[in-house]
Amino acid sequence: MVDAFCIRKLEASSKLVQFNGPFVIAFCVMNLLFSFLAILGNVLSIHALWKASSIPATLKKLFSSLAVSDLAVGVFAQLAFAVINALVLKEPAASESFFCPTFLTAYYFCLFLLACASFLNVTAIAVDRLLVIFLHLRYQELMTPTRVVVGLISLWLTSGVFASVFILLPSRNNYVSVVAELSGVLVTTVAYIYVYKAVRYHQNQIQNQNGALPDQAMEVHREQKSSFNVLFIYVVFLVCNLPNLFCALLGEADRFRMSSLVANHVTVFLVLLNSSLNPIIYCWRYREIREIVRSTVKKACPFT
Repeated sequence: MVDAFCIRKLEASSKLVQFNGPFVIAFCVMNLLFSFLAILGNVLSIHALWKASSIPATLKKLFSSLAVSDLAVGVFAQLAFAVINALVLKEPAASESFFCPTFLTAYYFCLFLLACASFLNVTAIAVDRLLVIFLHLRYQELMTPTRVVVGLISLWLTSGVFASVFILLPSRNNYVSVVAELSGVLVTTVAYIYVYKAVRYHQNQIQNQNGALPDQAMEVHREQKSSFNVLFIYVVFLVCNLPNLFCALLGEADRFRMSSLVANHVTVFLVLLNSSLNPIIYCWRYREIREIVRSTVKKACPFT
């Protein structure tokens, strides 16, 4: 099964390189560039998240888990994506003996693991924000630090299971990808629809009270503002991941057609690009993170 998976993926890469060499070279360069941005951005984000005091503890852990998966994408997935295509481009004849079965299989396992972990992290953040709004004071009782850590460990283990199934079913891995992505999109979308409606409702209430809020209501307002900020992560996530979902659905009929191979390459690049964009959202929507990142950069580069 593993050999079949590896050979199938290598055949697709070799065909794309053979007929679209300049296209592959451009994507190698772009992946190397965004790999550097993902590494730098997420290292700064992780440092800023743990120093920030205005972000709720649970949300800080969830953001950190997402940032770790994004950092791993930059360190491994984007670099390996560029290296594999560059090597296939340089020595297409010797590719099978070098890549199969171990190297290419391990790469796709890690790629799917990290993509799935990012997806589940965004879903977990959506569910967390929904619970904040609907549980109010009971939220702190139910979402203890231990439960959050257990949830994150379960999330990463689930990603590993999905990645294993993806590898072990080479003729059906598109279906595995579609089921995982579609389930996450549906749960996350429903959660954020409720979050958005709740935030808008409470904003209207605040306006009707001319902005006067008691302390308890002020705390709820802060949580709702944080939930609204998270919406931007969800929107960017959808923009980067939905094309890959559509590509998997439409490309199943003839996955070796050149147009399908090109579309798959582009949509995988967008999935990986998401890891470079999340740190920008953290800095844009959270003032404290922005200030900590700015301060860190100034200390590291005094001439800036």
